[in-house]
Order: sequence, then C-alpha cells, then structure tokens
Amino acid sequence: MKLFIITLLAAAATSQASPLNASCTVTSYSAVAAALQSCNALILKGITVPAKTTLDLKLKSGASLTFAGTIRFAFAECEWAGPLIQIKGDKVTVNGAGATLDGEGPKYWDGKGDKGCVKPKFLKIKTTGGSTIKNIKLLNCPKQCVSINSASNTVLEHFNIDVSAGDKGALGRNTDGFDVSGSSDITVQNSIVKNQDDCVAVNQGNNFIFRNLTCSGGHGLSLSVGQSSVCGPPNTVKNVVFSDCTVLNSDNGIHVKTHSDAGTGSVYNITYKNIKLSGIRKYGINVQEDYEKDHSCGNPKGNIPIKKLTMSSITGSMTGAKGIGVYILCASGGCSTWSWSGVYIKNDKGMKNNCNFEPTGFSC
Repeated sequence: MKLFIITLLAAAATSQASPLNASCTVTSYSAVAAALQSCNALILKGITVPAKTTLDLKLKSGASLTFAGTIRFAFAECEWAGPLIQIKGDKVTVNGAGATLDGEGPKYWDGKGDKGCVKPKFLKIKTTGGSTIKNIKLLNCPKQCVSINSASNTVLEHFNIDVSAGDKGALGRNTDGFDVSGSSDITVQNSIVKNQDDCVAVNQGNNFIFRNLTCSGGHGLSLSVGQSSVCGPPNTVKNVVFSDCTVLNSDNGIHVKTHSDAGTGSVYNITYKNIKLSGIRKYGINVQEDYEKDHSCGNPKGNIPIKKLTMSSITGSMTGAKGIGVYILCASGGCSTWSWSGVYIKNDKGMKNNCNFEPTGFSC
C-alpha cells in the first residue's frame, strides 16, 4: 500500500510538471495566449495577427520561442500606433529560425512618416536577465522597426531588417532600425539594416555594444539624446561602443545630436571604432548640439554636454557636391575630452569640413 501511494504521488507530480516543460506548436492567433501559459518551448508557425492587436509575448522565465513560416499582421487602417509585437521575459531565448515577420509596410507608407497617418511600431523588446533574440527577419516595417525599451542584459544578433521597398517613391520614412531607450547592458551584433532612417538611434541608457552591423539607405549610426522634457527622466547616455560596422549609401555615417529644447543630461564615454563609410550623401561624421523640433536650428546649447567622444579608424568616402566629411557644432563648453585618430573621409567633390571644436588628434 505504501509503495502504491508513493507511485500515485509521483504520477501526480509528473502530470502537474509536464505542461510547463511542453513544446507547443501554435498555428492560429487565438491559441497563443493559452500556449504562453502552458509551454516553455513555444513555436509560432504561420499565424496572422488581427488588426489593431499586439502579439503580446510575455514568456515564462527561461522559456524559448521560435518563429516559423511567415508571421503576418492585418492592416490597421492607419489609425493604430502598435506595436505589432512585444516580447517580454527573463532569461528567454527567441529564434527566428528562417521565419519572416511581415509588417505590411507598403499598406501604411505615405511618404510622411510620423507626420502622416498613424502607423504602428513593429517590434518592442523588454527582456532581461541574459536573454537572447536571434535570427529575426523583419520585412517592411510600417515605421520604427525595433524598439528596445526598459530592457537589460540582452543580446540581439543576426537580425535582417529589410525596408528597402520603402525607397520607391520615398514612401518609407521614420523606419529606424534599432531604437534604444531606458535600457542597459544591450548588445546588438552581426546584423543588417536597409531602411530610410537611423540604422541605430540611442536615446537613453548605458552600457551598449553595437558590433558588426551593415547599414544601408538610412541615416547611419546615431545618438539622439534629449527626447525627454525638463519633467521627464534624465537625458543620459553613457558607455556606448560602435565597432566594425559598415554604412553604405546613406545620408549620414555617424550622427551624434543633442536636443537643445530638452532638459539637462549628458553624453559620456562614446566610442566609434573601425567604421567604414561609402556613398555618404550629407555628413560623414556629424556632431551637433542644436537639435530642436526634429531639425538643426543653428543655435547650440550646452544643456546636454558631450564628453569623452572617441573616434578611431573612421574611413570612407562621400558622394555629391554638398556632402561634408566632418561637421561639429558645439555650444560653448559643451564638448570636452574628445580623442580622434585615423579619421579620414574622402570628399573630393563636396564641401570642406566645418568645425567649431577640434578633437585631440584631428585637424578640421
């Protein structure tokens, strides 16, 4: 009798534990919510998400998620801000495994970006604890592609973000590749971005690595600091490294801008190294402290000083008669302890460099 009771207890324990360890394949949106509760290894295959609905993937700690086939998102009639997908979880692994996540961008694009009809952001990431998201193909983002917000200790790798169809008729706008804010200890590596805006835009946070990225068609490798008002969180970015990246056929190669109409903050310890530029139309390197209302106003302010900006081995070429290899516009006392070496941007047909502050090791 004693042995029989023990056997029953063991069987009950196995029955209770097995759903948490189950591998589930889901082929319809309606089954996603239940699968997230019962499965630690979830496969989403060929599903279509209803219009005006976020595919909200809140994963259990340590769980895995795999996309398979093509994941589609029904058109939302230009009146919904999204995101199309949101991924949350601690110590999770997400794998695209050859799948395509199709944002149906051409149905939204109007050439006006954020100033036109309301369009959804594509993928929002809020993962922590050593999470990895890899092998993700995002096709035709309606606007911003990947928003990393309130995330930490996460690696993104082997992303293929393709919004090149938005080049036709200049219809795609504000299609940032990776936007990072309010996060820490993030690595983005071994990825490709073809778009019409920033390849990377860092807004807030610390300890970021961007490595081995290829960017084409957009606005380059950017810091855009000062999105928060006086009453918002600090406009602070520190300890950021861009390395071994290539920027092709883009408006800018490197762009560091602070918003003079925002509150206070700081940009500290930023490094760009081994960056190759080709076919850059406007600025090879552009550092400016005068950004207001989405454009340069020509009146720099030191509300967000830029300190310890390092450039090492930044090489390549400009194209066009109005391109400027290096442009620096700092407020009085707004820029300090910059160290540059090996910065050479060929600009035979364009305009001369224009700097009101010269870094150590570089003559403008």
